[in-house]
Amino acid sequence: MSAFDKRISDFQAVNTQVLGISTDSPFSHENWGKAVGISSYPLLSDVHRTAAKDYGVYWPDWNANSRATFIVDTRGTIRFIERYGKGELPEPDKILAEVKKLA
Repeated sequence: MSAFDKRISDFQAVNTQVLGISTDSPFSHENWGKAVGISSYPLLSDVHRTAAKDYGVYWPDWNANSRATFIVDTRGTIRFIERYGKGELPEPDKILAEVKKLA
């Protein structure tokens, strides 16, 4: 999501690593990232659906993941989750505010 790419320095300023992960292939991620202007954070591929299933966002009807944002602390504890419906996108300002609450 290019909105996060544009705000990456704000997340880095609060010691936060932004990652994108989906069930798409690395090839798809590379092409999609270029098309939408993502270059400042990694896009990870979960082709085996392991992370999607572990984090409860696996969508079996589509054999893919649903969209969600997770904030995970340095100990690996999930501190915030927000799920999105079809066509909805996370808002960087809201996610950044949630990160700051945990600092």
